[in-house]
Amino acid sequence: MSIDLSLIVPNKCRSLRDKGHAKQCFDEMIEHVIKYFGGRKQFVTGITIKRYESPDEESDIFEDIEYSFEIPILSTTVFMRSGYWEIWINSKYSAYFHPYSIDKNGLPRIWSREICFNVLLVFGCKEGWICDEYHSWNSNIDYTISTFEDWKTYGETSKDCTIYEFNVMDFTNGDPYNTIGTNFKCKFHDCYDEYHTMLDTYKRKFPKYSVLLIHAPLQGYALASKDGEFFLLNLETEEHFTEFPIDNCRFDFNGAGFQIFRGEESAFFNNQGKQLTDFRMGNFSWKWANQKHFLGQIIIDHATGKHFTTNGTLYVE
Repeated sequence: MSIDLSLIVPNKCRSLRDKGHAKQCFDEMIEHVIKYFGGRKQFVTGITIKRYESPDEESDIFEDIEYSFEIPILSTTVFMRSGYWEIWINSKYSAYFHPYSIDKNGLPRIWSREICFNVLLVFGCKEGWICDEYHSWNSNIDYTISTFEDWKTYGETSKDCTIYEFNVMDFTNGDPYNTIGTNFKCKFHDCYDEYHTMLDTYKRKFPKYSVLLIHAPLQGYALASKDGEFFLLNLETEEHFTEFPIDNCRFDFNGAGFQIFRGEESAFFNNQGKQLTDFRMGNFSWKWANQKHFLGQIIIDHATGKHFTTNGTLYVE
């Protein structure tokens, strides 16, 4: 059974039970995220406000309170808790400790850590805290009246309460492909120093652009803006991934690929950047294959009704 990863970021919400204050904090963050993406509202989806209203005014029941939204280009779901944001990265917790390659400075790179760093860029934060699900959504924290300090000290034992400082080299033997083990602590604070250094390097390299996200949604590219237009910018050559500015991008297909929009039309690309469809009207979705001889994601083109694998091969059940 896998254990989920959560990114924790402090917020100013005093209590989810204070309806007016909670909604103000929630709306301000959504406005901030939209502004970060140049005022493009399509970069924020799934906005949800749900409150359980007890008919008994003296009742202490505050279950089923939810303030959440999604950032599809990062495949993340953001939940507002009292005192902090709880951000679901669509990743196993253990993935945060498994480097998959090295960067230009010879330091290990971790996919889920890069996603967390990009979320922090969007939120305007320098640092974050990560934890397993037993210290976030699958815990006994009363998130309606908690504080960030409550989260920091939460745990069943003194060891379980401890927040450790994250150092990626602690999880390798000097080799990003050789992880030490899986006995991970439950909570870490991460300053993301390597990624801030990387971001500063790209900002100096591409002074005409505002670099918004790095290695997202496609490895080796940045989401960057220039003169009010968005591009996927090759971090080596400065070439654009498309011959035109993009209007939106979605990465919420469970690792199957990403969708690029040109106006209302869109096309689907796999994680290697191969274009699998023409630009056309209509949505995409994904599902797991149900055939024994094939394991993997299947993309569904709702415009044509076709099903295909991540290499573009038509899939017939």
